[in-house]
Amino acid sequence: MIVSQQAAAPAAPLDFRRAPAPRLDLRVVAAMWRRELLRYRRDRSQWFGGVSRAVLWLIILGYGIGASYTNIEGFTYTQYILPGVAALNVIFASMQSAIALVWDREVGLMREIFVSPAPMPSVTLGKVLGGATVAVSQGTIVLLFAPLAGVALSAAQVLAAWAVMFAMGVLLVSIGTVIASRMATFEGFGAISNGIVLPMYFLSGAVFPIRGIVGLGGFLVELPVWLKVLMFINPVTYPVDLLRGALLSFRQLPLGLDLGLTAALPLVAVAAAVAAMNRLSVR
Repeated sequence: MIVSQQAAAPAAPLDFRRAPAPRLDLRVVAAMWRRELLRYRRDRSQWFGGVSRAVLWLIILGYGIGASYTNIEGFTYTQYILPGVAALNVIFASMQSAIALVWDREVGLMREIFVSPAPMPSVTLGKVLGGATVAVSQGTIVLLFAPLAGVALSAAQVLAAWAVMFAMGVLLVSIGTVIASRMATFEGFGAISNGIVLPMYFLSGAVFPIRGIVGLGGFLVELPVWLKVLMFINPVTYPVDLLRGALLSFRQLPLGLDLGLTAALPLVAVAAAVAAMNRLSVR
């Protein structure tokens, strides 16, 4: 008897590859957001820095330099720089949040995240939102000194200021993340961030108006054209002007321009931060 045997088809190889993670995992976003807030709560030096900057810039410098100016658009110099000092705290807090990425990448949590299934856009978004929340908290410290500057704030003004500071924080933490993703040491990040933080602050209209400076004699000193160009290309100029509008009901730029760029620039910066973190995770 002849038995016909049919060759068995080879079994399909098992696929052990990990299923692709979703592009956005809200649990990862919330976890990274919460981690930033916990780190901030435990860092007393950051609280001290926020208070000391408010005292130095708003009270000492504001009243000291304010004696050299008659007024700025009807405001005292201390009142004028109130939104700028709040922005200064936002800038410093945002960069401090970003610099933590350098440490986390070398010996901290990011080493584990890079080999985990956590989607990098979610990790980046959580870190950026957490850093922006910390920045709002730091900016709020300055608002507590508003009565000393002769500025009375309503609840609506504070809420509007929080919204602007949050958008500014998202923008700056994202920029800091892009920088930190290319840095290997704290020293390198510190040198570059100092070269970014101070120009951003001084060229934002925070300490002198874009239209010009009013001297002791009441005369208007126009700023050089090259300086105005630097101020207009500075991404911090527009949220600072919008913040001044929220706190003092005074702006130097069109409202539509301030609102449009304050809303659009953070989105572009977040996209750049996500791309930078994706490149970092595949190295």
